[in-house]
Amino acid sequence: MKTVMKSWCAFVALLVPAIAQAKEVPANKPETKVVEATAEKPVRAKVQLTETGRAALAGAKDVAARCKGLRGPERMQALEQAAGAYDKVATEFAAEPAVAGAAAFAAGDLWRQHGSFPLAEKDYLLAAEVDGPRFGQRGLMGAADMQRRQKRNDDAMATYGKAAALDVGTPRAQDARLWQARLLQTSGRLDEAITAFQAALESARPGRPVVEASNYLALALVQKGDFEAAERAIAHAEQALGADEDPIVAERLKKAIESMSARKALQRARDKATRAAKDAIGLEAAQKRTAS
Repeated sequence: MKTVMKSWCAFVALLVPAIAQAKEVPANKPETKVVEATAEKPVRAKVQLTETGRAALAGAKDVAARCKGLRGPERMQALEQAAGAYDKVATEFAAEPAVAGAAAFAAGDLWRQHGSFPLAEKDYLLAAEVDGPRFGQRGLMGAADMQRRQKRNDDAMATYGKAAALDVGTPRAQDARLWQARLLQTSGRLDEAITAFQAALESARPGRPVVEASNYLALALVQKGDFEAAERAIAHAEQALGADEDPIVAERLKKAIESMSARKALQRARDKATRAAKDAIGLEAAQKRTAS
């Protein structure tokens, strides 16, 4: 009997810590899951709008809806009224960033459609300032586009740079880098543009972004007269084709590679150089015959 009691006591002594440990696991598991989810995939807090703010945005949206189907002067007038309605909301709800940012960005889009680029630029910058988490990069990109449309290339270059720096891995950041390079190219700073295109290519995501950056780089190299380097840039784009196993995506990527404008530009440039060389040889031969 004593032996049985001793065995039972020993079993209980081992069981109690195990039960205590089992009770602690459920309490720890949810906490661990939250930490892991936050580290791997941050969840953006849902935007909370006041009832008055939501109603104000809805009212401006109703005004903007009147633009649909209109053309000519009537459309321009409707766009102006809609943009003004959103501007009013942005001003009246300056203390509520979520409302002011959404209103300012919407106004910027409407002023852009209206052709009033300075007003659109102002609103895009306001949206980026008052609600950075949602409109920081989008607002800066919109403002840079408006500066570019106004031929203010230096301002656009700087604003594109700010947009790219906000979140370097987004498609908008890649667009900003490409626009910086394109502005350098149109400004006659070809060597700087080629360097910028190369940097954009290095940061491009696999797939279509690589093809797009390779195409711009090849076009700049063709303009410089470096045909071999341009051909290498095109070949680099072709290597992106095997990176995706999805047959539908691969087919689209193949078509994008085949339709690269740099291909035709390179061929035209080489044909022109060949004709020029033949003309030079023919001219030299004619001059020799005349001299003799």
